Amino acid sequence: MVSGLSATRQSIGVSHPLEASEKNFIKNHDCMNMVMLRNIQGIHAPMRIAMELKATEKIGRLPFLPSSNVMRDVLLGRDEDIGFEDILNTPEFREQMGEPHAVIEKSLGIL
Repeated sequence: MVSGLSATRQSIGVSHPLEASEKNFIKNHDCMNMVMLRNIQGIHAPMRIAMELKATEKIGRLPFLPSSNVMRDVLLGRDEDIGFEDILNTPEFREQMGEPHAVIEKSLGIL
């Protein structure tokens, strides 16, 4: 009990047969869409989408401006989905502004 309940849960493993499937649902769904796209349009279509997704990861923002990843959501077709994170935001997705100078100094290791 020193490590907490999460440590013992990891040693037990999955508790339900669908739990492992649900953890990888988005990854499996995207992989299935890419395979279907390859079968329909050829190898160029999934390669082009993969290239565009890599380009979206390279877009830089200042550390105090969080990215909403709208471009990535549009490319993957998730821009119209309403999920758990849209309604019950976790702290890392909150729309709040930090002190710009303090955030940049912390990311540069000055503070």
